[in-house]
Amino acid sequence: MKIRHDYKVAVADGGWRMVDLGLTTGLDSGDITVFDRENDVIYALPAPSDRLPIRSWKDVRPEDVAVVDPDGNTLPESLTDPTVELPMHLAIYAARPDANAIVHTHAEDSQVFAAAERDIPTATIDSYTRAGFGPIRCGKFGVVASKELGDNMVEVLAGGSKAALMARHGAVALGPDLADAMFTATVIEKAARQAMKVASLGTTPEQLTLYHIFDHDLARDIEEGRVHLDTQTVTIQRLA
Repeated sequence: MKIRHDYKVAVADGGWRMVDLGLTTGLDSGDITVFDRENDVIYALPAPSDRLPIRSWKDVRPEDVAVVDPDGNTLPESLTDPTVELPMHLAIYAARPDANAIVHTHAEDSQVFAAAERDIPTATIDSYTRAGFGPIRCGKFGVVASKELGDNMVEVLAGGSKAALMARHGAVALGPDLADAMFTATVIEKAARQAMKVASLGTTPEQLTLYHIFDHDLARDIEEGRVHLDTQTVTIQRLA
């Protein structure tokens, strides 16, 4: 088992980016994990403690990043404990082998939809494709750090979705790497903002479908399983 410093740097830098992008205001919310599947090591933003009295994710240094195994056990090399939301991250990683990074946010506009327990319609091409070719659905409520919360998020992220809301809580974005997941997290917030602005014009945002992206025959083939759509890479493969 190899502990990689570059992964710690990436997670610590990710905390900075979350704050700078308005995806969290500091320590009120959110977290990041990155899964090095080759070495079976997960790197996570740490839980604040008396030993680590951080006031913002910008206070986290690479050496503060927690290191755990896929079962959630803190490794001897770790100087800190992981985020309390680690069980949710572990559940998603177990269900989604295509995900190597998860960004959990509490950004203002997407939290409005989470508070209302409403899906965010993806009414533009960029938000639709980035979210995994569907709406940004809101999962059922689950208590913080509970198994139920993890199960609910696995359920709502089924079908290749890369983005989802946590009822009365926040949002989750996943990707093959941290840069991809962070970009998806910004798109969740953008989609929420767009939906509210469209509604303020007196219009209901129209949810895009495959037929807005592909020609009719190809969209139908994808729907009926004759063509596989990889929602991570946005590539298609005709099945035998």
